Amino acid sequence: MNRQTLSVPLVLCFLLLAGCHHPLAPTPSGATASECERFYLTWHQECERIGYSSNTYDYIGLPSYRKIVAIGKPALPFLERKMAEDRGLDFMLAFAVVEICGWDRQEFRGGSEQEFRDRVLKKLRDNL
Repeated sequence: MNRQTLSVPLVLCFLLLAGCHHPLAPTPSGATASECERFYLTWHQECERIGYSSNTYDYIGLPSYRKIVAIGKPALPFLERKMAEDRGLDFMLAFAVVEICGWDRQEFRGGSEQEFRDRVLKKLRDNL
């Protein structure tokens, strides 16, 4: 093979590889407040379907809640705002903050779920 014959496949290969650096789907770090809000509203709908449960882990295991957690640190301002508003089941969002931040849940234990939320909220605000 001559040099010119080799250069065409190399150029094509380079062009293919150069185009592959873009992600096919949005990454969690590119999350927006609107994505958080959408997952949050969907989570509340999912909660209505299991409203008979008194187990917090049933609620924080729901798909939309897990999607909020998957967003990671970009979701923290949204979670802080929702926990501060404290509507309905929003105290459970404290578990998402603890998971995202990699904190030990035991650090916040003792008392009610609302007190758990209050302790997490305080630490989150101290660290933002």
